[in-house]
Amino acid sequence: MYLSRRRILASGLTLLPVAKSSWSFHWHNEKDQPPELTSESIAAVKRGFQWLRKTEVSHGAHGTDIGARPNVGCTAITGLALLADGSTPQHGLQKKHLNRIVEYLVGRVERMTSGNISPGMGSQLQSDLGIHAHSFFALLFLGQVAGEVKHPKRVREAIKKLTDAVVKAQLPSGDWGQEAWAPILGTVMGWESLRSANFAGFTVGGSPDKTAQHLIQQMKRRSVDPDNWMHTLYKNSTGLRVLYAMGLEEEEVAKKALDQVMTFLKRDNTAFNQAGGEDYLAFHLVTEAMLQKEDKDWDVWFPMVRDKVIRVQNKDGSWTGHHCITSRTFCTAAACLVLSAPNRFLPISQP
Repeated sequence: MYLSRRRILASGLTLLPVAKSSWSFHWHNEKDQPPELTSESIAAVKRGFQWLRKTEVSHGAHGTDIGARPNVGCTAITGLALLADGSTPQHGLQKKHLNRIVEYLVGRVERMTSGNISPGMGSQLQSDLGIHAHSFFALLFLGQVAGEVKHPKRVREAIKKLTDAVVKAQLPSGDWGQEAWAPILGTVMGWESLRSANFAGFTVGGSPDKTAQHLIQQMKRRSVDPDNWMHTLYKNSTGLRVLYAMGLEEEEVAKKALDQVMTFLKRDNTAFNQAGGEDYLAFHLVTEAMLQKEDKDWDVWFPMVRDKVIRVQNKDGSWTGHHCITSRTFCTAAACLVLSAPNRFLPISQP
């Protein structure tokens, strides 16, 4: 078993920076490096981070692309990618940048006058994941850094405010609405954001059991065409993230979803060559599900997804969204999350 980021910090060990200008960290000794990391995947993440630096448009805020306006979801997922690579707000080459991201997101929460950090349905994330999508990503990120900031009071107040809003928005059926293009994906992110807050020590309310049962029912009802890769991937298999964490991996619907997504991704590269941001997010979520068990499915899943994600990286270091969520910032950060998964640095990655 590899040291988690929290265990590294607690033990006083450090990760070795590659160079002062780099955004990336490497393990101090190659023998301690997770075997799933390769020189190609490490280089791909480094190039991705170099490109992401160009999307910071104001103090800590990232836009959907270079020169675009600040976007909460893109900012939060960029922060998650930095955490997954080894930096924290107190340690690592990117601590200053992470503190800027924290400050931006906390400021947005403090100015929140409704039950949503980004009201309305004006973004690609909201169209695909639902109206509360930006709140989900902001809460997920802040929950991951709650114990690693210099001034935790404001952060914890922001987490509490967001948690209350997300819990209030959860429907009695356990989901967060069906108005989005990929409601299952939105429900998974709602659950994941509350799990992050719970890991940070908050009593979140809501009902993870209802969410799991809702996903089981939706995945049973949803007729999946094996040739429709969008439905196979982000409209169905992302539910595995919740079911695995809830100990429901032996449910027939979970086994079927895993088999379908494995079969499709092995068959060809369509899902990668034509991926949108929701697909990169799906790659990340299913990877996190596989990471919970680290069994033979993980041994098959990760090398396959890792190598196929690397092959579609652009020459400038970014990843392109070909439909729906076309934001290069979102796609690039999500791809880096996938490639960094073997580090096991995100607290939420721990079983």
